[in-house]
Amino acid sequence: MDEKLNITNDPGSWPNFEDIPEPRMVCFGTGNGSGSKLLQSFIDGHPQIYMIPGYQLLYFYPHWHQWKEELKQDWHWGNIIDRFCEKHASVIDSRRIPANDGLANLGEKRDQWLEIDENLFKGFLKHLLKNQPLRSRTFLLAVHYAYAFCRNEDLADKKCLVYHIHVHEYGPRFLEKDFPDMLAIAMVRDPRSNINGRYRSTVKLDAQKLDYTDAVVYLRRTYYFIWEYLLESMSCLKNLPPENVRVVRHEDMHYALKELMQRIAAFVGVKFDEVLLKSTFGGLLWWGSKIYNMAPMNKPNPRVVSLDWQERMSPLDWFVIEGLFYDYIVAYDYQLYKYKIHAVFKRLALFILIFLPSSYEIEVLVTYLKPKTMIEFVRHSYSEAYGRIDLKDYSFNAYYRHKWYNKGLYLWKDVWYKSMVHNSLARLQNSSSVFEKLLHHGVCHVYAVTNLIRYFLSFFLFPYWIFKKSILSIKTFVRLVLHKNCLPENMMNERIKG
Repeated sequence: MDEKLNITNDPGSWPNFEDIPEPRMVCFGTGNGSGSKLLQSFIDGHPQIYMIPGYQLLYFYPHWHQWKEELKQDWHWGNIIDRFCEKHASVIDSRRIPANDGLANLGEKRDQWLEIDENLFKGFLKHLLKNQPLRSRTFLLAVHYAYAFCRNEDLADKKCLVYHIHVHEYGPRFLEKDFPDMLAIAMVRDPRSNINGRYRSTVKLDAQKLDYTDAVVYLRRTYYFIWEYLLESMSCLKNLPPENVRVVRHEDMHYALKELMQRIAAFVGVKFDEVLLKSTFGGLLWWGSKIYNMAPMNKPNPRVVSLDWQERMSPLDWFVIEGLFYDYIVAYDYQLYKYKIHAVFKRLALFILIFLPSSYEIEVLVTYLKPKTMIEFVRHSYSEAYGRIDLKDYSFNAYYRHKWYNKGLYLWKDVWYKSMVHNSLARLQNSSSVFEKLLHHGVCHVYAVTNLIRYFLSFFLFPYWIFKKSILSIKTFVRLVLHKNCLPENMMNERIKG
């Protein structure tokens, strides 16, 4: 279309869904690397690209299936839009449902945020979806159209939609079914430098998101899921056509940003624009997130290409990672140090060593055994029970229900010992009788004892997670020996080099 499709105050002039040229879908995620928000910040602002800043739509597909089940007979566009604006409120105002994305601290002075007119957004969505079939594909496109429309962007000029789906498995599980011809961009990074930061940031995030007692109890699982992420994430895209997949090294944003962005623009089918060299969201400077323990920076952080990981990595972890990631390291031009030769004696040593706990697992075991940890755990148990520390609400934020490493925990469901505390505290607000006070003291002791049992169970069950990690490593080892690589071939041969 030649006519510009942008914002007007007259709903009568609004385009219909069919009037808007459909863009090419680009599935954008972390792969098994890092730096996806940074790369997205460089993509931001391109006039030919639809893109909602950050990964505000990370849980769109899990939510869609959840809502479809919950709403059942009330499954219609009006309810879907209301649910979306409630559960994905940060699309409308980046200060809502705070996340570790830095989108509420934008601009020169880091005091700006992103906000669109909620009524206009809802109104335009309803207009677009009128008489459209109830499909996730239609809704996902309409949300991007409405967001761009509210920002006065020209919808007729758009060529592609970059969807920061973030989670590796959501691409083939959900998005490819809606967009079979989608393109995919995945991030990679030297796993030796990536593993420590990813593990530490995950522990830090859990400490923020979970009750103190839960964060300590579930620490037993953390390293396993980080290891699974590094070993298995790339394989989720193995069945996509090789010509539709590209891989970006995080390090190349530091070494050759302009050439990298030129290649990305060519891959997704848009013209190169100087805006691709500026780290912004919504046109405002972006400074990263505190969760990664980095100073605010509006450019690729040199720490990503530093070799300081060599100073903190144990020889065992170093050897195992280089061995299991041998093909990966060679394919993506990283340097080998301890596993330079893929010889029989090296493979034998690798097979034996993968059964030993990593330095991170040993660290967790030592943490559980420290008297100081136990004392702090009991103290926090009583603080949570007595209301000195508020128990967090796990029922609203999708992190607790859909975060990939929270699978199997069912955090959003009520558990008896927390419900007991909530009910007891509620009764105390209405009655200060001696009986209620004595009853509450009893409830607090039950809560503390229950958590202490959970604590010891975590310690005694921890070998199970070490065993699971070893089994995962064996699978990778077998693929390595059989020359099937530790990552799909299309992910090895189709790197966008900077």
